[in-house]
Amino acid sequence: MLTIDARQLRRLERTLGHIKNGVPRAVAPAINRALDKGRTTVKREIRKEYLIKYGDIPIKVQRANSASLNGAVVIRDGMLPLNKFKVSPRGVTKRRTLIRAQVKRHGGGGILRHAFNTTLGYPGPYERMGDARLPIRKLLTIGAPIMASQPTVGPEVNRQMGDTLAKRLDHEMLRILNQG
Repeated sequence: MLTIDARQLRRLERTLGHIKNGVPRAVAPAINRALDKGRTTVKREIRKEYLIKYGDIPIKVQRANSASLNGAVVIRDGMLPLNKFKVSPRGVTKRRTLIRAQVKRHGGGGILRHAFNTTLGYPGPYERMGDARLPIRKLLTIGAPIMASQPTVGPEVNRQMGDTLAKRLDHEMLRILNQG
């Protein structure tokens, strides 16, 4: 949660008060830049702990505008498919080929004894529900909100976003003053 303290707001009002909608026009882009930095930092911190690609982490940014100075970094809920992490072998497997998966960077991973790779629906490991050929289910793992709730992620994200917001407020204030 980021807030603009009263001292910063007074300074913005003093500097941009004579310009029509000057304060919201300066604050909205600064908030958006801080939100983008927050998204990047969340993904970077998650990747320090988990073996997942940057683009596979489902995070969106709800942007602020001059009418509504609210924004958010939204991490989509739900479990992620196992193939988003380290799985070997990757392609379609033959019978009795053991599949190994690893989710955390500093963990050993393990062998999935009853799993097989196929391209049904999405490429990745599946498992049979019983002795029959069907039904099968895709293998899922941890969700992005759980990864983002790790103790190392939150403080770093707040620090980065706060620093970016402070820098960008000064920059946007100068930009609007130069425009007139």
